[in-house]
Amino acid sequence: MLQLNKSEAVNTIAFYPNELTTGSSILLEFTQSYSNTVTGSFPADVISDPQTTPYIIAQFSGSLLPSASGQYDFKIFDFTPSTALVWNTTNTQWQLTNVIWNAGNPAVIGDQISVERAIISGSDVTPITEYVSPNENARYKVYLG
Repeated sequence: MLQLNKSEAVNTIAFYPNELTTGSSILLEFTQSYSNTVTGSFPADVISDPQTTPYIIAQFSGSLLPSASGQYDFKIFDFTPSTALVWNTTNTQWQLTNVIWNAGNPAVIGDQISVERAIISGSDVTPITEYVSPNENARYKVYLG
């Protein structure tokens, strides 16, 4: 299960894909588990080398996550972003370029490589607290009333 935080600048995830990807990007498509009303998608940068590790590590901005905290289902796809030059988003000078500005390759969504569950926090609830200790064998009882 992925633990994501909307208020963090960068979220890092790791997962084992069903099939290998050689791209430098993946597309995460999310659906809220409770009501299925919050949906969307966003790209993430792959920072691991798929040739040397059996898992994928990717990073993306927390601002891309939905604002409603809770449990989500994520479908993860192989993704090739668009290569077209977009005005005011490139460092290429107008006179020095030899390509057509709005031409290029469109974004391509490839095969679905994984399905993951996630908990998103940091927007409308307190963050997830994880207690780590050297002794994980404690027992306790909780009584109602």
